Amino acid sequence: MGIVIGKTARLGGLLAAFALAAPAAFAAGQCNTVEKVRAKGGWEIVTQVPQFEPYWFADEKGNLQGMDYDMLVEVNKILNIPKTNYTTVAWAGVLPALQAGKSDFVPEAIAVTEARKKTFGFVYPEGDNSIVILTRADTGVKGPADLVGKTVGVEIGSAGEATALKLKDKAKASGKDIDVKAYQHNVDELLDLGNRRIDAVLLNVAPVVAYMKKHPGKFVNAGLADTPLYAAWVFRKEDFGGPGCIGDEVNRALKILREKGTTKALQIKWFDHEMPLPDYATWKSVE
Repeated sequence: MGIVIGKTARLGGLLAAFALAAPAAFAAGQCNTVEKVRAKGGWEIVTQVPQFEPYWFADEKGNLQGMDYDMLVEVNKILNIPKTNYTTVAWAGVLPALQAGKSDFVPEAIAVTEARKKTFGFVYPEGDNSIVILTRADTGVKGPADLVGKTVGVEIGSAGEATALKLKDKAKASGKDIDVKAYQHNVDELLDLGNRRIDAVLLNVAPVVAYMKKHPGKFVNAGLADTPLYAAWVFRKEDFGGPGCIGDEVNRALKILREKGTTKALQIKWFDHEMPLPDYATWKSVE
């Protein structure tokens, strides 16, 4: 199954384009179908710059890889999707592109939060995407309570940002504060943490573990910042519940991959261990 990578778009220009009316195929309440996707030649995907290892990243030659990449290749085989065309932007532009109909869906590990479930639908989870605290040993940060009085880096529009703002509000209620510094890309906040410009980063556990492996002894995982979160691909809500709707069809493919053991094999390939998943029979893709 072919994978085509588009040139990285300028965020400002892309967001301006998203403000235009959505294509007729994505009119409000209308389901996009696998048949339509096949007819146009494949998926059109707007996703994050590939810096979310090991779910979604690129090698030194720019070749995409990771668990999400491998999972979509397998899903495409089942659904007979000929290719995937990727456009990559800063994370802040990904979900607006989906809402505007510029992206069929987002096949990237997205943290399933209660706030996001109000707007989007999530297919069956593929793994863990909990927000953890990455820090240095010299900061004294050992958990969420120790972030008071510290400067914390977050990626704009991320679950890490939402968690940091939640902790900030909690601190303010006690007459204290947390300084939250926002970044367009997680690589920039990680660099600032290493250069001692900030005290901690709130980021999903997968890229934290990968980053610590690349920089042994330099950083500390201070544990969960809040409650555990699953990782799942995200869709418009209207793309579930009708004949051939892409959300339901991708769910069908993901169920097959789990039953065949493919999902477990890919977890072990990219994470070195199996991650717990919910019961797909009771999972609600749309609230």
